[in-house]
Amino acid sequence: MHLNPTSLRWLAALSIGLSTVTLADTKLTYTDSGFGPQERKTVIQIHGDKVRMEEADSGIYTLYDNGKKALYTVNSKTKQFIETTPDKIRERMTKVVEMQNQFKEEMKKQIASMPEDQRKVLEERMQQAEEAMKAPPPEMKMEKTERKETVSGLECGISTVKMADQAVRDVCIAGSDAMESSDHQMLITMFEYMDGIATESAKVQGVTPPAEGSAAVHKEGLALRIQALPQGPRSELSAIGKDALTDADFTVPADYAEFEPSAAPPPQAAPAPEAPAPAAQAGNPPTPAPIPAAPVAPTPAPAAK
Repeated sequence: MHLNPTSLRWLAALSIGLSTVTLADTKLTYTDSGFGPQERKTVIQIHGDKVRMEEADSGIYTLYDNGKKALYTVNSKTKQFIETTPDKIRERMTKVVEMQNQFKEEMKKQIASMPEDQRKVLEERMQQAEEAMKAPPPEMKMEKTERKETVSGLECGISTVKMADQAVRDVCIAGSDAMESSDHQMLITMFEYMDGIATESAKVQGVTPPAEGSAAVHKEGLALRIQALPQGPRSELSAIGKDALTDADFTVPADYAEFEPSAAPPPQAAPAPEAPAPAAQAGNPPTPAPIPAAPVAPTPAPAAK
């Protein structure tokens, strides 16, 4: 096939355009306030089919690799990483459930030796906690409002997230065109993967999965601000960058060792909690205490940005 100079120039221009889309990078920096005594920065970087998310200067980051369909928690201080996949989370949580059951049996033995009035109180607490963990999640919905604001030079529309018809947060969302479309889709893909991990974890434990996934908000566009209501913590986009990112920042260093949380030795059983004194039982019933359980294996939690 013969190509004339005009065709060659057109193909060259097209290839440059395609490479621009393929190599498009996005860096989102959020300022988080109200989570502690000081503000903190959360940085999300999207590079091809990988996403890196971290609290700035923490030394720990989450890396999602869409090609490998895996999530990594990387600790640059200890030079270790945890790989999380649906199969691995099922294995880990199965072991966690086994440890929880052992703890429950030990607790039951300790409670059985208590005076009857104290034993009944603790048994009721344990039952209430189990029922709460398995209860259906409250209905969640997001309602658009007419309010609009500008955050970091981008216009966004405010939607209110309601739980059981009670407003719990406002989200200011810009159109998905606020960033490269392929990067926006990869951001959604990562959060969908995280949501799936959380659901698998809950399923193995026999508890209700989270009512609201992290991906839901991002499907509407780029979340520029999330404000808990009425005056709770806030996460707000403070910068958006589109400069090329480095491949090395999106791979687990070769000299880092893999850490498997489920291989760690189980903790020792704690002594049974004391029941409230009889005098304290005359008023309102005490708040149900959570069932003592083995610590859950470290798993990157879905972040809602």
